[in-house]
Amino acid sequence: MDSINRVIKNGVETEPVYKKKRGIVLLRRTDDLIFVSGHGPEDQITGVPLYRGRIGEDLTIEEGYAAARECAVIILGALKDTLGSLDKVKRIIKAFGLVNCGKDFTDIEKVFDGFSDTVADVLEERGYHTRTVMGTRNLPNQNIPVEIEVIVEVEET
Repeated sequence: MDSINRVIKNGVETEPVYKKKRGIVLLRRTDDLIFVSGHGPEDQITGVPLYRGRIGEDLTIEEGYAAARECAVIILGALKDTLGSLDKVKRIIKAFGLVNCGKDFTDIEKVFDGFSDTVADVLEERGYHTRTVMGTRNLPNQNIPVEIEVIVEVEET
């Protein structure tokens, strides 16, 4: 699981440095809750999208699933980076996702399953969460296919 928050640079594993944006924080902790900002499937060092386009138009359901899975890896990595260990995550409480849809695409839940399946695989029952997923026609950063935000309960300090 330690490798979930690592990148390879010049053949060496390194911890990613999360790109900061003015006025926006990656996450906000209050007591035993962490609110994680919306994340797309983007390289966390450069901010370059790993996927672009609308599901059902530019990308397949499988590519959308993979993009949502990348969001889970990024969010879990950010939590591990912040907490020092994913063992401090009590549970994922709520996940909210937006799926960038082609004109006739309606299987948005199948795309979001990429996120849900991944956090459940990594955190087991602690990864089970309530969720809301909505379709949209445009997302930021050169039209990423999915964006996901979460609320997480963590061990109190």
